[in-house]
Amino acid sequence: MAGLKKICESSLNLKIISFFHENPSIVDTSGGIATWLNHDRKEIKKVLDYLAAQFILVSHHTGSTTAYAYTQDKEIIEEIEKILRNK
Repeated sequence: MAGLKKICESSLNLKIISFFHENPSIVDTSGGIATWLNHDRKEIKKVLDYLAAQFILVSHHTGSTTAYAYTQDKEIIEEIEKILRNK
């Protein structure tokens, strides 16, 4: 995926991507993820939406709640694996 290395240059992007990579079956809201990562919910929400737009995450909308899950795209996961190994 072109641009994935650039996306991972942001420490918060990388922290969230790493969180999902290490917990690939988790589905959680921005509030839950902010709690797990001990970070501001609004900032986490912004990054989650960005990563979903880049197809690294998948967003699931139910009523007024949005939950996020890790991509199932094997090519993206393999590329992330390579990036994380080199960090």
